[in-house]
Amino acid sequence: MEQTFTLPLISGYTAAGLGLFQVSLMMTVGFARRALKVSLGDGGDELLSHKIRRHGNLAENSALFLVLIALLETSGGSQNIVLGLAVVFTLARLSHAYALSGPDKPVVARAMGAMGTAIGISGTAGALVWQLSMVQ
Repeated sequence: MEQTFTLPLISGYTAAGLGLFQVSLMMTVGFARRALKVSLGDGGDELLSHKIRRHGNLAENSALFLVLIALLETSGGSQNIVLGLAVVFTLARLSHAYALSGPDKPVVARAMGAMGTAIGISGTAGALVWQLSMVQ
């Protein structure tokens, strides 16, 4: 029995979007470092600290999510579930980055970002386990 490979478009577009978002956050850190003349650390600047944290937090969470979502999509997971989880995760990361863009931002945006990230990763992991159990 020959299997055909379907390009994981939802995962691909999600990866591309998150990659561009990561670069934009990286650039805000770089520009802030240059303006403050701080090459390492945050130099005691609270706003730079927030920029570093939102950049690092996206990097910490997006890699695992992208592996999980790509595996779910390529293993034949429901396109609606894959799309839904990708949207939840992406919106959560945007919310989290917004919350860390300054000290006066609403705490609820950070909580929504953290919760949406946890839902995105655990939901995708759970859906992947389910999908893999159905394939065997």
